[in-house]
Amino acid sequence: MTRPKAQPKTCSRCRDRKYVYSAHEGKLRAEFCECFHCEECTGDGRIFRQNDQGIAFLSDCGSCANLGKRLHLLNDAGIPGKFSPSSFENYNPIGSQNKKALSRALDFVKDVKEVPKEPHRGLLFMGGPGQGKTHLVVSILKQLILEEGIDSKFVDFFHLLSDIRHGYSEDQSEKSLIEPYLKSRLLVIDELAKGRNNEWEQTILDQFISSRYNAADKMTLFTTNYTDQGTSPAVTGSRTAHFQKQSLQEKVGDRIFSRLTEMCDFIKMEGGDYRSETRPSRNSPRRKA
Repeated sequence: MTRPKAQPKTCSRCRDRKYVYSAHEGKLRAEFCECFHCEECTGDGRIFRQNDQGIAFLSDCGSCANLGKRLHLLNDAGIPGKFSPSSFENYNPIGSQNKKALSRALDFVKDVKEVPKEPHRGLLFMGGPGQGKTHLVVSILKQLILEEGIDSKFVDFFHLLSDIRHGYSEDQSEKSLIEPYLKSRLLVIDELAKGRNNEWEQTILDQFISSRYNAADKMTLFTTNYTDQGTSPAVTGSRTAHFQKQSLQEKVGDRIFSRLTEMCDFIKMEGGDYRSETRPSRNSPRRKA
């Protein structure tokens, strides 16, 4: 198989990956870089071949069609556009717990690559905002889609609930909106347990968890701001904050929580909000566009 023509210099746009990321209508989009050139099909994506009888037929180009299909899978995964730059390489873990989380994410990718057709336990990243939970699951998705061609989906559960409510007004069924996620080999459910936690939301969540739980060939990754222990009221001097964060078990219920413990390894992440710590102060000079 003829490989794409090697470039004499490193491409500053794609860093020789042969594809680039961007955000399109709020979603991650990947496409071939301008530097990509296939000597076999000259960019058409299809070539003429001959069978054993010498009859010519049109076929997909072996050099670039496979990468093209994987870019299509990535574009169809529904990853938010703001995570276009996210990768394992630029994840900056703060603290030992988050370093362990990065290591566990890398191990997950390695395990799936080594035995891609075998069932694998999922991962549930839990911790406060700004720990890099979504950064890690998106990095997992990107690598397994682009290197293994695994059909994957990303869904922000809270946004999905809004889409379902909107779908009712347009005569769209719940099934038509959630089925693509249930069928995917690898699914990320972001912001698990976010919402009012009413009976209807619990029913939708139960459909997701039950479907993934009963399908041995599926893999599911979760992120949540809730932990398995909850948070006690904060005390400052003589004043006590009037809030107490529920535990994940209290939020999703015993049945769903029990299934999560069977489906996934729980990975706790700790520390300050990375976004807050890296956000420039009001007095800092603004960068020129």
